[in-house]
Amino acid sequence: MNINRYDITYRKSILSWDEALPLGNGKMGCLIYGDGPIRFSLDRGDLWDLRPNPVTQEEGFTFKNLLRLVKSEKAEDWAEYTRLFDDVFTSQAYPSKITAGRMELDFGLKTEDIYSRVDIHRAIANVEGENLRIESFLSATRFVGIARVRGEYRLDIHIPSYLSNVSGEETLAYPQAEIVRDGEYVYYEQTTHTEFRFGIVALKKDCGEYSELYFTIATNGGKQEGDFIARAKEELKQAAEIGYDVLKTEHVKWWKKYWTKSSITIGDKLLEKTYYRSWYLFASCSRKGFYPMPLQGVWTADNDKLPPWRGDYHHDTNTELSYQAYLKANRMDEGKVFVEYLWSLKSEFERFAKEFFGVNGLLLPSCSTLDGKAMGGWAQYSLSPTMTIWAAQSFDEYYLYTGDENFLKTRAYPFFKEVGEAFLGLLEEKNGKLYLPLSSSPEIYDNTPKAYLKPNSNFDQALLIYLYKTLLGYAEKLGKDRGRYEVILSKLDSIAVDEEGVVLLDKTQRLPESHRHFSHLMCMYPLHLLNYDKEDDKRIYKNTLLHLEQLGSGWWAGFSFAMSAQIYAMAQMGNAAYEKLRAFALGFVADNGFHLNGDFKNHGFSQWHYRPFTLESLFGYCDALQETLLQEHQGYIHLFPALSQSCEGKRISFNKLRSYGGVRISAERVRGKITKLSFLSDRPQTICLKNTLGLDVLRLLHGKTETSIKEENGYFQISLKKGKTKVLTL
Repeated sequence: MNINRYDITYRKSILSWDEALPLGNGKMGCLIYGDGPIRFSLDRGDLWDLRPNPVTQEEGFTFKNLLRLVKSEKAEDWAEYTRLFDDVFTSQAYPSKITAGRMELDFGLKTEDIYSRVDIHRAIANVEGENLRIESFLSATRFVGIARVRGEYRLDIHIPSYLSNVSGEETLAYPQAEIVRDGEYVYYEQTTHTEFRFGIVALKKDCGEYSELYFTIATNGGKQEGDFIARAKEELKQAAEIGYDVLKTEHVKWWKKYWTKSSITIGDKLLEKTYYRSWYLFASCSRKGFYPMPLQGVWTADNDKLPPWRGDYHHDTNTELSYQAYLKANRMDEGKVFVEYLWSLKSEFERFAKEFFGVNGLLLPSCSTLDGKAMGGWAQYSLSPTMTIWAAQSFDEYYLYTGDENFLKTRAYPFFKEVGEAFLGLLEEKNGKLYLPLSSSPEIYDNTPKAYLKPNSNFDQALLIYLYKTLLGYAEKLGKDRGRYEVILSKLDSIAVDEEGVVLLDKTQRLPESHRHFSHLMCMYPLHLLNYDKEDDKRIYKNTLLHLEQLGSGWWAGFSFAMSAQIYAMAQMGNAAYEKLRAFALGFVADNGFHLNGDFKNHGFSQWHYRPFTLESLFGYCDALQETLLQEHQGYIHLFPALSQSCEGKRISFNKLRSYGGVRISAERVRGKITKLSFLSDRPQTICLKNTLGLDVLRLLHGKTETSIKEENGYFQISLKKGKTKVLTL
């Protein structure tokens, strides 16, 4: 697959940061844009002001008090609820993700005719204009950015004004930093109101016909010892001594290996372009050894304002969607960072469960800081305990897609067990059934009192069923006490569905109007509690989706189209999934691959025409597209389960998509017939394949050994050996 056909290319100057050329190496990000000067906006994943909002330190910031205030009918109590749990998100400038600022290369001219491009296969940006030529990349192997520049220019640094504004709506009120020019170096050092300090450091090296820039964002990590600016200077000096060409060779080698992990071909340029650009962004902002991506990854808004939503970790859609597709795409190192991050904060989440919810075990704040602390926000969602289960699914999915028994024993089961213990402290038994004291469904009814639904909402109920069903499965596999989980499951109501087969918000109401979030349909996807193979469940899928269609997409946001495509794929409605994917790619994605959440191009898909940049929807999109090609959630592998009629007559294929147990599958479908199929396994295991091949017998080749397998009740039971197994004579 030649993915360079999907390079990010502009033939006019880029004037907006959210359409800039994006570069990243997992730890640092860069946005290149401008018509003169050329701007290099720089960001770093661990650049945060982590001071706690004083309100979250008050005695009243507890679930017990939240429950009291919600159930009171007094206006003054709702006002106090709003102050404590809602306004806290915006009442202070901190805690917040922050930005470092930007380098500006001033060539002394402005022009509309600057040509720019990102080669996504090599992650290298090129910018060309009158009297200027720039090639730049952020090293995939070292924490340094590099640019080779032709043309005369002055190098300046712009420090974000909100860091030290003494007036204005948004300011962190830091001491004003000064830009220092020291020989070949240009830098600044920003002090804060804690021991944390940071700054941009750049080295300009004259090479005769051109110059080279080596740059980084340096921090002291909150520690006073040592001169972090001096260390950064030395690192840049060493990089310059290694040289541009050597660093470029290392960098290109890393990206070349990344792109071999998997690929797809679907015969639709728009969908493929969005898919490959999204995986380019994924590796740029999520990398082993660093932090997982928050809302904007390593490209926080370059607009001299605090980041939207303070750039936090939203565990009520954003992180889950962001890390929903990497497993099937076989991009393990880049995606595992999320479960590693959650595990590293386990003790913090145990503290939060005890101090905020008053229970033992483990619970997350749904809107959280880099170090896992609560940021507040709409309390119905930012402080909803069931968001923890959604985030915890990342452990279960990692286990399912790897078959790593050690991970099950040492990570997935311990994490799930503590989450299960926490909910046993929250659930209340009434008439033999278990209910939460408060229940909601993101983001239904926003932050109004009406957002608290009759317990349990289908969102909460689905997650609780999934939690204890998963724990039951783990207990059976590990020889633990399964009895207690069977009892808990018996006390949980089933998913609430009305007489027409439409999934409800709770036991009392349907979704009343077009809405951006399908949280009430968690039972369908991603929890897979309803099996489309069953006639009763098929009816529920059909009528629930019909209800969504009747409500329309007027109030949908970008992520709604990705999420609806996921559900349509589960219902094997390929035409609908395809149309939602196309609407997303056409209406909600900028030319640089960024998801801007609103129908900003005015295609009429939604009444939202704004353009806030977040990343999660791109990977929800990738996930939905992959689910049209390969599914395995019902206990068997299903090839090409949800293709649209537009695929007829085309060559559709995928290479090394990962299925449960770590099996990598490659398949090709030409004019409606599967023509190639192979499996790659790291160990002996048995898989179940649904017979969509039109064959009664499969001939398999492993090495030089051929075997034959007969169909049994519509399925093939295939025993894989370690290595590649090819299906013959398709």
